[in-house]
Amino acid sequence: MSFEEEEPEYSAEKETPYHEQVDAFAIDLDNLITRYRNEFDLHLETIVGSLEMAKATLLQPMEFDLGSEMLEDDEEDSP
Repeated sequence: MSFEEEEPEYSAEKETPYHEQVDAFAIDLDNLITRYRNEFDLHLETIVGSLEMAKATLLQPMEFDLGSEMLEDDEEDSP
């Protein structure tokens, strides 16, 4: 599961206040959970587990694979 930050589509002139953004996110998330509970046979534990996975992904620091080339350069520079 990957979350990529996107550039906002709104201009600074029309910026929504932060508390309204939080409310909108919470309402959308609640609606999504309600929809999935009504339309699918998912157990509550499965939904909570999926939310925990999403939370863990959001809280992980960004990791970049620089490959073995970078390690080889460091070894050559060492005495």
